[in-house]
Order: sequence, then structure tokens, then C-alpha cells
Amino acid sequence: MSIDTTWAYRVAAPHRFERVEESPPLSIDPGELLVELTAGAVCGSDLPFARGAMVPAGGRGQAGRPMHEVVGQVLCSAHPDFVSGDRVVGWASNWDALRQVFITSGDQVALVRMTAPDTHVTVAQSVACLMTVFDRLGPLDGRSVAIVGVGPFGLMASALARHHGAGPIVGVDPVDRSADAAGLPIDALVRDTSRGWSSGLSEADRPDVVLEMVGHQTSTLSDAMRAIAPGGTVVAFGVPDDDWYALPLREFFRRDGTLITGVTRDHRAMLELAQDYLIENPALAEHIVTHVFPVSQVERAFAAAMHPRPGQRKVVLEV
Repeated sequence: MSIDTTWAYRVAAPHRFERVEESPPLSIDPGELLVELTAGAVCGSDLPFARGAMVPAGGRGQAGRPMHEVVGQVLCSAHPDFVSGDRVVGWASNWDALRQVFITSGDQVALVRMTAPDTHVTVAQSVACLMTVFDRLGPLDGRSVAIVGVGPFGLMASALARHHGAGPIVGVDPVDRSADAAGLPIDALVRDTSRGWSSGLSEADRPDVVLEMVGHQTSTLSDAMRAIAPGGTVVAFGVPDDDWYALPLREFFRRDGTLITGVTRDHRAMLELAQDYLIENPALAEHIVTHVFPVSQVERAFAAAMHPRPGQRKVVLEV
């Protein structure tokens, strides 16, 4: 690689990003790839770092952080499955891909097979995360499903829930998601908080499965645990912000509830499943990606992602 200096962005203060120049890596370890970023999606798990609510390992202000949902071109490969020039999608394993070139594990990406712009291909990483959860849930066989949080992940989860055999699907969100949910298999939308919805449920209306897609705090997860039908299941999606959660365990126990979390381990397999689904259903990625910003407007992109509103779904940065 003949690049002398490369750009990166870092969180200089809460909600503020700055561009820095850096030297590109001189070498990579066996199994790694050096990738040039072409597109990266803003994930809810990135936002606490951008707000300053969480500090990455190694301290504040690290170049490239936070970003991990990526598409890019391989510049150099030390992994047997990839060569220079390959187009890949997946995870930046160090969550530091907010930069021109980044290093990632070759086991955490897959060759791009989708015929879509890189901004839309980023959706494969999100769907791969959801595939992990649905793999753990197993066939839904007509079970009723409630989705708490009808943002981009909740919208995608509705499509995958029906794909896996779900019965009636209800979406719960305080934001008006009627236009966002158009064309997706959400049978009813409740415009309310999780607390308002869960506290007003009759026994007959309690869902068999609750997908808690908000994450990052305890209240919506607690409400999901209180909402399920006897013998029901709650999925806590996403990366927790805190080490300890206070949850209504006694009530959940009395309902004979099952709590499922899911961290993706077999990244390549889930990415392949995600691409299979998106190749068969190309309209989903087109529907989910609504806001594309040039990487020079990273601060604006993160600000948008922090403030959900009708019509805004997935926020993506494009190089």
C-alpha cells in the first residue's frame, strides 16, 4: 500500500467529532485484513460512545471510534479466504472503522454478493445480528410477537419474524411509525411507551414473544418482561450499556418466562444468511436506509441517529 497518510475521525467531546491525520498500519497479523472504508452504518451501540456516556477500552478520543457496521475494499489480506480487491461486509472487529483504512478479522466479514450500493449493503450486518437472535428463538410457528421499539432494527425484525413463522405482530413505539412500517408485516402499531403499553394489556392480549429492540437501558426490558404471556419469551437485543440491570425477576419467574440474549459468534455464517435473505428481498435494504451522509458530515449523521423521528430509519455514512 502506497498511502502515506490517511484520515480518521474521533470523538473530541460529547457529540463532537474531529478529523485527524494518521499513518496507515504497516503490517497486519495472520487472519486479519486491511480494509478501505466505503460505507458505514451508525448503530445504536455506537451512540453512547459518541455521547460520552461510555468510554472505549483504552480511553477517550481514540481515532476511528465508534463504528463497526462496515462495507469496504480489501487492501491487504493475511486471511486465506480473501485477496486484495475483494469487497467485504461485516464487522470492524475493533469498532474503530471511522477512518479511511482499518484492520479487522477476516472471520468477521464476508464477500459481498448483493448487487446493491455499498450504503445498502451495510444492512447485511444488521440483518446478520438479527439472524443470530432468530436462530436462537427457533421456529415461531404462529406465536404472537410484540416489537418494542420500531426503529430500523425493529422494522427489520418484523420482516424476519414473519419469515420465521410468526403469527400476529404488534409494534410499540412512542414515535409515529405508520409510514416507516408501510409494506412490512406489522399487523398493528401502538403509539405509546413500553410502560404505557405493557401496563394496559389484558391477559388475552399478552404476546408470546416480545422483541425488545430499544436496548441501552433497563426500563423497556423490564416492561417487556412484564408483558409476556405465561410461558413467553423476551429477547433483549443489542449490546448492554451497563454491567448490572435491575429487572422484575419474580414476576418474570411467575410467568415462566424465558430471557434470550444474543451475541453473534459465527459472523461469516450469519452474514451469508443475511445476504441470502436480502438478495431474495432487496426492497428491505432500500426501505431501511433513508439517510446517507458523506463521511465529512459524521457529526451531523450521529446527531440524526440520536434523535429518532418519523421517516428516519437507518443512518449511513458514505465515503
